[in-house]
Amino acid sequence: MKKGRGVCPMSIRVKDLAALLNVSSATVSLVLNNKPGLSDATRNRVRNQIIALGYQDMLSNEPKSEKRDDRNLLFIVYRMRGANAAGTPYFSQLYADIIEGVESQVSKKGYNLMVSYMDQDNLQREAAQIRNRSAAGILLLATEMSGEQIELFLELGIPMVVIDNYMDSKDFDCVTINNEQGVFEAVSYFLKTGHQEIGYLHVQNNANNFTERYFGYLRAAQRFGLRVVPDNIIEVVTEQGGEAVYLELKKQFEKRKHIPEALFADNDIIAFYAIRVLRELGYRIPEDISLIGFDNMMLSEITEPPLTTVQIPKYKIGVLAVNALVDKLTEQTDGLMKTEVKTKLIVRQSVYVRGANIKN
Repeated sequence: MKKGRGVCPMSIRVKDLAALLNVSSATVSLVLNNKPGLSDATRNRVRNQIIALGYQDMLSNEPKSEKRDDRNLLFIVYRMRGANAAGTPYFSQLYADIIEGVESQVSKKGYNLMVSYMDQDNLQREAAQIRNRSAAGILLLATEMSGEQIELFLELGIPMVVIDNYMDSKDFDCVTINNEQGVFEAVSYFLKTGHQEIGYLHVQNNANNFTERYFGYLRAAQRFGLRVVPDNIIEVVTEQGGEAVYLELKKQFEKRKHIPEALFADNDIIAFYAIRVLRELGYRIPEDISLIGFDNMMLSEITEPPLTTVQIPKYKIGVLAVNALVDKLTEQTDGLMKTEVKTKLIVRQSVYVRGANIKN
């Protein structure tokens, strides 16, 4: 039977309604809650479709206000582990520049910034309180977040830009790292410096960055015609951080009869500990084994030898995310945006040049 106006069908979830209307969950939430962030044409079209399907009772009667708290932006910094957990120093060093970029650009744009730190223990509770924060938009630093966790914020219906995460299965605007390009640069440099057997220290984690770097390694090998040896992909558990990473690598290297002459590491922390362990086992770095990391942490300049690594323009990521959110709030544009920032290889002394002709 056709649903008509005034008929209240069974309740439906936002994402299921979005699928029926062939729009994003975020768009449906904005319409249902009368929130800014859509063009009038899109808002009216989706609203009329919701009414036609008989779900008009889901529409908020609260009048739309484009001016309500329109200068407040909420910046959510998510860490899987809390402030006192292992691994926090790595997170703090890596993302300090992103946070600085966000704070600086929000000020330049004339907005007010509210900052909220969340972890896996308080995420659901804090997310439920966000509507009380009266923010016009959200910047979500979601490096370590799963799709289900990001969905908690999409369902709020508040304009949002996700930082350092992207998922094909979710509809959200984001600013991310071009991870595959960074890995490609690392593998290319190994080849230019005369290395043919390139191993991989891969973080055993579902974080999107590490997944993209894994596929970047495989695609770079395919592009250059390199044989991927499964035993040369060394998976490392990093969830406990600190000395646990050192002990994990020590166990991995001690049981191996052969270690590749070149190793790409998913991040600088893995590379630092790998250098320490390999030296303890009697290897010379880089004469026996060369290493390249990813992130260009401050320590990479002063480690011995200084680490060749992939630099992420972290400050720029923060700036671009703010610009994207302000555009959503002020331009009322439709559609979703994904911005990838390009990385840069920083050459130092952790890669041995094996008779190759390298141009600086």
